Amino acid sequence: MISNIDILRKKLLFRSCHRGTKEMDILLGDFFKGNSNLLDEKELLEFKSLLMITDKALSDWLIMDQNDPEIEKINISKKLKDFVFKRMLKN
Repeated sequence: MISNIDILRKKLLFRSCHRGTKEMDILLGDFFKGNSNLLDEKELLEFKSLLMITDKALSDWLIMDQNDPEIEKINISKKLKDFVFKRMLKN
């Protein structure tokens, strides 16, 4: 039997990989694929709220390092930013 949290993970995986811009598909999709099983229900719901933010705003915050209080108040955003930063260091 599939649990509600498993259904949520599947929905978030799809949404994180089908954003509209290839760059955000890659960053959010890779972050979620690598961390989804480590996230508790609260963090999954936080990630869901991050996915409601536009690609432009997320890109400006993640890549251009612009401040965005709305994004920064979502706790899981720090994990996402750390993931992207480490990924950028590797390349």
